[in-house]
Amino acid sequence: MSKLLIYDSRRLVLPIETVVDAVLELDREHGGRLSFATVAEARIETGEDPGLLLELLHADSVETEQRRFSLPAVAAAVIHYCWKSRIPIMRSASKTIEIVPEGFALVLQATVEVPRRHGAIANHAPADAGALEEEAPGSEAGAAGVRR
Repeated sequence: MSKLLIYDSRRLVLPIETVVDAVLELDREHGGRLSFATVAEARIETGEDPGLLLELLHADSVETEQRRFSLPAVAAAVIHYCWKSRIPIMRSASKTIEIVPEGFALVLQATVEVPRRHGAIANHAPADAGALEEEAPGSEAGAAGVRR
């Protein structure tokens, strides 16, 4: 039986606050003490070695501690956070992380093969992009709101 391909491309955009939560959660689950500290500042570092910089104040200290997380560390924390939050991420997808104006973006790309459930299509030219357009309510298209 022949296979068909589905190309899956997703972009999860996470504000810096969400990424800080993800980093603290992963650290806590691995026995770290960052989640017990107060986050004094969080900022995204760009440039040669991009990442996340946290300034933390521990209850037993008067000075802040700086902790830097590289992009791979941020990606690991975000993937773990998505798993804990039940946000689906394909295991086989390639994953990259990048800095965006909103914070960070986890980019997921995968190709999935599914079994073909029909015979070969004789003419598989691309459909007219304008063939399906949304109509205004009450138009000729009827209740479906789609013109064919």
